[in-house]
Amino acid sequence: MCAVPSAPGVASVRVRAIMSRGRRPRGGRLPPERAKVAYALLAFTFPKEDQAIASRLAGETAAIGAEGRSDFAAGIEIGRAAANDVIAAAKSDRAGATRSGSVPTGPDKWSSQLQPARPPLGPQLGGIRPFFMTTGAEFRTAGPPAHDSHVFKTAVAEVRSISDRRTTEQLRIAQYSENLTGAFAAGLWNEEARRAISAHGLGEAESARILAMMHMVGVDAFIACHDAKYTYWVPRPTKIDPGIRLTIGLPNHPSYPSNHACVSGAMGLVLDRYFPDQGGRYFAMARQAGESRIYAGIHYRFDLDDGYAIARKLSEKAIQAGIPLDRPFTPLGR
Repeated sequence: MCAVPSAPGVASVRVRAIMSRGRRPRGGRLPPERAKVAYALLAFTFPKEDQAIASRLAGETAAIGAEGRSDFAAGIEIGRAAANDVIAAAKSDRAGATRSGSVPTGPDKWSSQLQPARPPLGPQLGGIRPFFMTTGAEFRTAGPPAHDSHVFKTAVAEVRSISDRRTTEQLRIAQYSENLTGAFAAGLWNEEARRAISAHGLGEAESARILAMMHMVGVDAFIACHDAKYTYWVPRPTKIDPGIRLTIGLPNHPSYPSNHACVSGAMGLVLDRYFPDQGGRYFAMARQAGESRIYAGIHYRFDLDDGYAIARKLSEKAIQAGIPLDRPFTPLGR
């Protein structure tokens, strides 16, 4: 969703990791249509790695014997068409747009606490075209409590109290949730979903639909969260009380609502709907991910509560809308 500078070789590691996942029939090779989709999308995302990715696809092709070469070529064409559709949609989703307007100022407004101060991260992300929402503002919350209210002061006091008395377990949870692989713990949710899919013996089509729904809802939650962040510009707890000690780096964007609560909350709720026999386990995991941000000193309680509210409304709408079985999915967003 947003480009992050990578150390040398990191993109190559990501490419290898993505291309090595999933079921691997045909003697350990990716099916041709999936191989081509993987190649095209990875080359689009990591253009500097195009040669390495192309070499991988060439190796897959060369390993096919003459007998299966025509079938492999046909699969490649299917994959190419699917990848082109995805790339065309990505080019028009407004993720790379710039946001106009100035950063508001005042004691109740966010400002960069990095040294030196930097522009806010991702102010345009709330304007990305969503999958299930009509716009990023569809589930926008009513807003945080007033800066001088008792509710706000109580929330600050909770963060400070935890900071002053942080337990070893709270520290572990805070740092664990920060260090998960993937943007906003997508790596964790992939592994959880894949384990559940395997345990329930689901087929490839249903598995793909579950993973697609989970990630599409996660993207929409990210959009909705950033729409609210750059509507209300709530300062981080450490701006209100500099005595709050952090256990992780301070994100360079407004506090309210919490991305972890929005995104992990929405993805967890989706998995709970697909796997009700787990007794709400996945949303419980999401709540701990949200709680970790208070333990870390970077969020207020109301950041989490309103993030979960977005997650509930969004996941409910997405599940009701579903992903069609007989035609390509068309985003509902404008």
